[in-house]
Parts: sequence; structure tokens; C-alpha cells
Amino acid sequence: MDLCSHCGGTLPADATFCPSCGRRTDAPPVTPRDVPIDVQHAEPRYFGLATPVLVLVAAAALLVLGIVLIATGAAVVGLVALAAAVCLLPAFLAGARRWPETRVAQVGVSTADRVRDEAGVAGESISAWSRAGRDVVRLHREQFQLRRERDAKVRRLGVAYYSDDGHADELKAAAKELDERMASNERALQRTVAEARRQSRKGRATVVPTEVITPEPIEDVTAADAPITRDELQTEVEPKPKPAAKKRQARSR
Repeated sequence: MDLCSHCGGTLPADATFCPSCGRRTDAPPVTPRDVPIDVQHAEPRYFGLATPVLVLVAAAALLVLGIVLIATGAAVVGLVALAAAVCLLPAFLAGARRWPETRVAQVGVSTADRVRDEAGVAGESISAWSRAGRDVVRLHREQFQLRRERDAKVRRLGVAYYSDDGHADELKAAAKELDERMASNERALQRTVAEARRQSRKGRATVVPTEVITPEPIEDVTAADAPITRDELQTEVEPKPKPAAKKRQARSR
């Protein structure tokens, strides 16, 4: 089986051209040094967008002009200048994302991303606390109604107990059931508030920059920090022998 001298592909019998690279089979192999390589770097061109520095300067100039016009009494023209300055911000961000080489573009893009993330977290937090607030109001209303019913049952229970009309056990069971419902309602209230706080903390954790904590170096164990052996421990724990007491001589009468 013949192989192509250019690409190494398989050649069929009596082939004039290689089916893989398309070159003639009888052509001499081309070495890399015989092929000139022309490297060209294409630079992107974005039509309709100005450089971010130019757009930022124009927006700042319109902002200052609008404030001056409003201060001098030309409120309508000043508001138009302020609106134009605000409308230039999307153009500035678009240009900054196209040409992120300058420091102004990098700061602008990072600030815009941070503001967007903070706004998203604030929106999610407001939504979570809004739902939690509605649930809390509903649970407080139910809790107030249950407390009123329980107080009424307790008052009737006292009257039934002293009058001995046979309804004391029924009223006692009803009051106990209301107590259980009130306790369950209180737990649901606590869960609702805890869930809203958890969602707020979770959203806040997504925008907080990661902090890298460098661990402290481990110091070498010195002789003073070396562990105490068993013999040393027994030597320290073993009590010292007490001196023998002198025998008192019996006093002769």
C-alpha cells in the first residue's frame, strides 16, 4: 500500500493525485522552509462606537452643563443635558467592553458589574422580605384570633368547672387544641423569618469578594513544648516520702 509523501495518507492504486491533500503523487515533497509564512494580526474595528474615554468625558461635560443650566434657571435645557449624559452611559460601557485596555474602561466595567450585582441582590432581598412580610401579617392575624378563642374557652372552662355542668373536659380539650395550634403558628412564623434571612444572606454571599486567609506558619516543636514521657509523668506524680516522726519517750512518773 502506497502512502502520500506530503500528508502520509493512503493512496489507491495508480493514483495521480492524493485524495487527502490533493497534491500530485509524483511531485517532490515540500519542506517547511520552502513555504513562506506571512503572519498577520487582525484588529477588530467597531463602527458606531467611540472610545470609552471620549464618551466618558462627553457624559461628564453634559452632566456639569445640565447642573449649571438648572442652577441658572434653564431647567428644561438642563434636564435635557442630564438625560443625554445618562443616555451616554450605555455607550460608555459598550465601548469599555470593546476596548478594555485602558484603566478607565476596566474601572467602569467593574463598577457597572458590581452595581448590577448589588441591584440584583437588593431586588431578591426585597422580594424575599416582601413575601415574608405578607406571611408574617397573616400568621399574626391567625395568632390573634386563636388567642381570643383560647381565652374564651378558658373563661368558659372556669365557669363549667365550678358549676360542674359536665362540659369541663370538652372545653379543656378544645383549649389544649388551641394551644397546640398557637405553638404551630409560632413555629411557622419563626421559620418564615429565618427563611427570609437565609435568602438575604445567600444573595449577599454571591457578591462579597472572596477573602484569602493565609494560614499561620507552624512553629517547630522545641524541648519545652515536647510531650512529657511516661517516666517523667510518674516521677512528677509520685509523692515524696515523708520524714519519719520522732518517737516520743514516755514520761516516767
